[in-house]
Amino acid sequence: MIYLLTGTVGSGKTTFLERSLPSLRERHPNLDGYLSLRVLAGGETAGYDLRDLRTAARTPLLRRHGDADGPRVGPYVLLPRGLAAAGEIIRRGGPADLLIVDEVGPLELAGGGVWPALIGELSGRNRPALVVVRESLIDDVRAAFAGRELKVIRAEAAVVTVSNGDLGGRS
Repeated sequence: MIYLLTGTVGSGKTTFLERSLPSLRERHPNLDGYLSLRVLAGGETAGYDLRDLRTAARTPLLRRHGDADGPRVGPYVLLPRGLAAAGEIIRRGGPADLLIVDEVGPLELAGGGVWPALIGELSGRNRPALVVVRESLIDDVRAAFAGRELKVIRAEAAVVTVSNGDLGGRS
């Protein structure tokens, strides 16, 4: 099963996940993956860091200013070290019973970013995943995961969904 957590830009998808980690870990003791946490500088979004859900390590992922050779993602530059870390987290496998990937965007839908690692990991076995995707891309992400069982969860309703145990795991 692939859960698609969706909402508009800035609707609180990552904040919801961060606050839900204790509850998710109860249902999925071997939770793995990463969150993309906003980095502020002077009250402005300067970029995003990956937070590894297994180790809590943070790695710079996107910056408004960075290596000019890195791929552009909207107003940001994707940092090679952050992309490598995201791919390693996705591929490290192990006993994870839920993989969280925050988030899949236009770069992934074009076959770049973390897409090769993600599709490789999810194609190889029936591993459950929770993938964050902005609302405007939901139809494209559904098409990209054609053939897999999907459940779309709106960020606004997500608190109810998790508290009711709709993210599977141990009952």
